[in-house]
Amino acid sequence: MGKHRNIVFVLETSPTAHLRFFEGLRMALGFSVSHRPVTLLLMGEGVRILLPIAPKLLGLPPEINEVVPLLKELGVRIVVSESELDRFFLDRPVPDFVQVVDSETVQELLFSAEIVIPFLRRAE
Repeated sequence: MGKHRNIVFVLETSPTAHLRFFEGLRMALGFSVSHRPVTLLLMGEGVRILLPIAPKLLGLPPEINEVVPLLKELGVRIVVSESELDRFFLDRPVPDFVQVVDSETVQELLFSAEIVIPFLRRAE
């Protein structure tokens, strides 16, 4: 197998609004098995995945609550911008495996990535 590439998944949509978010998590999970390094960048409403969710009540797959801890176990770096937390995280403590960074570090992360796979909010 060739050289591994630095891959960044960007998840911006709400984890409760559309299955696109869950599919992005699953894709990051799949890449983490065969590629290193993989980074998951949570932007916008995507930071809400760090809050407790009741998937059954929202019509989401129950596995959605298991994917983020599994990503951590597989060595995926999970990053969130401090400004995004201020906007959407509702004053909850951040899990210890989530790296909180400033917006300059987010830009550096995106510019240094060899592959960026976005799961962004659709224009309304």
